[in-house]
Amino acid sequence: MAYDLVIRGGTVLDGSGAPRVRADVGISGGRVVAIGPLAERGAQEIDADGLFVAPGFIDGHAHFDAQIFWDALGNCASLHGVTTSIMGNCGFTIAPTPATSKDLAIRSIERAEDISRDDMLVGVPWTWRTYADYLDAVDQLPKGINFAGYVGHSALRCFVMGERAYTDEATPEEIAAMRAEVEAALRAGAIGFSTSRISQHRTVDDGPVASYVASWEEVEALADVLGDLGTGVFQLAGDITNADLQAALTNIALRTKRPVHLACVWIKDRPEAFRSGLAFLDNVAALGGRAVAQVHVRELQNVIGFRVGLPYDRLPQWQQLRALPLGEQRAALLGAESRAALVDEALHGPYVTTNVTAEVQARLPDYENLRALFSSTEANPSVAELARQRQTTPPEILIDLSLDADFDQYFTQPFANQNHDAIEEILRHPHTVIAQSDSGAHVSQIMDSSIPTYFLAHWVRDKERFTWEEAISMLTSRPAHEFGLSGRGLLREGYVADVVVFDPETIGPRLPSALSDLPAGGTRLVQEADGIRASVVSGQVLLDNGVFTAARPGQLIRGNRELSH
Repeated sequence: MAYDLVIRGGTVLDGSGAPRVRADVGISGGRVVAIGPLAERGAQEIDADGLFVAPGFIDGHAHFDAQIFWDALGNCASLHGVTTSIMGNCGFTIAPTPATSKDLAIRSIERAEDISRDDMLVGVPWTWRTYADYLDAVDQLPKGINFAGYVGHSALRCFVMGERAYTDEATPEEIAAMRAEVEAALRAGAIGFSTSRISQHRTVDDGPVASYVASWEEVEALADVLGDLGTGVFQLAGDITNADLQAALTNIALRTKRPVHLACVWIKDRPEAFRSGLAFLDNVAALGGRAVAQVHVRELQNVIGFRVGLPYDRLPQWQQLRALPLGEQRAALLGAESRAALVDEALHGPYVTTNVTAEVQARLPDYENLRALFSSTEANPSVAELARQRQTTPPEILIDLSLDADFDQYFTQPFANQNHDAIEEILRHPHTVIAQSDSGAHVSQIMDSSIPTYFLAHWVRDKERFTWEEAISMLTSRPAHEFGLSGRGLLREGYVADVVVFDPETIGPRLPSALSDLPAGGTRLVQEADGIRASVVSGQVLLDNGVFTAARPGQLIRGNRELSH
């Protein structure tokens, strides 16, 4: 048999959790066609001797809805072995939206997800009206990786209600119109319906996002469409530990017979609360429903630095400084008098904060937990610890380290999941799935596209808390099952040939950097990976020794055609 591609001599972890085997993998027509000793050579070959060969990783919580129009590669997820990404989470989509009302959809996204309005206006063509039209536009794009998407509640409300989406409850007629659009979206291939019910999601004028204004009866009516059609996932941003929400979601899961997804994290101020969330998952399962917690593999944290954002940026003197080019900022920070004034203001404020946790500028600097980022996988020293060692103040440490690195030094401040024992307990729960990257959103605030490589480097290789077989299944077949991705998530004959080839001894995320290359000149964080020899999407090599090829083999995964229900 002739093969388009043979991945030769690697150790295959097929994604099922079964023991690894040494084998060749033969690929033709975008599918895996043979696994075992293969005598025939392929038109293209990858030497995988000494490497692991696994299904491509699946990123179940992303926001590439706008970025996909200016970035065909799915950065930075595709740098970390991700071959399939699910966008449109938390109710934040850019469709359904006619071009004439794009500002209404942007209003819910630009602050809540840190996606610049200017970048969206410049980089997105806005050629659609309905969500089905949007999927057609995505389908026609060249894509490095595969994408699937939810239809989002905030855009949906704006589509039907206009400006009133941000202030009013919907009328029965408007709910009926929204239900019709959700049905049309699902029939066109949306993989579900998403919404947000958390107050931290805010607009630039500090109002609630459109979905937050909706009555719960409206949410139920829209989720019911999934049950009516027997298809799709209901994804919600909400507090999994809230008893009222647990009861409401249990009702939806049982009534619609569709899976309900929301996040579960450890919160410092309520250290035992996450167990209430896990118990909720068990209770829904015991009643015959399906509730799934989307979870992270490390702390949720802001990334801080002069090239992205600082906790001082809203202080009056710092605001003036930060408006200057970096070269002029350097000069001011080296001047004794100007530096002293800036340090004093950093120490004493005035600070004005909000509850938007992803915003660096909205959080007081907690120097005992604000860490200098020297390693991407190991423990890093706090700024307070470094200040004590050097007998100086924390702001001066932040300034000095940044100056020494020509402003390429970054810091992290966690806001959830600071308890690693709790993270492991959450990860091991049978009704959780690794899916919290937010790739495509918070592009200057967080850098979580590296979830797969961090998980493998930290939890598997360094800490040995999970076997390689367990970990690969958690990144592949488990999310494929939870999101209904048929024909993906396993290395099996007949399955789509989405494959990652990596070195278990070196795989891991690199330290982040920043680039100002967004469509309107905006800045984003970038994080590359070590140890990935190749990524293969639909049988074509996308990433070869860390360099993207010219291939753009990614597909739009349409739910009602490629998802099993």
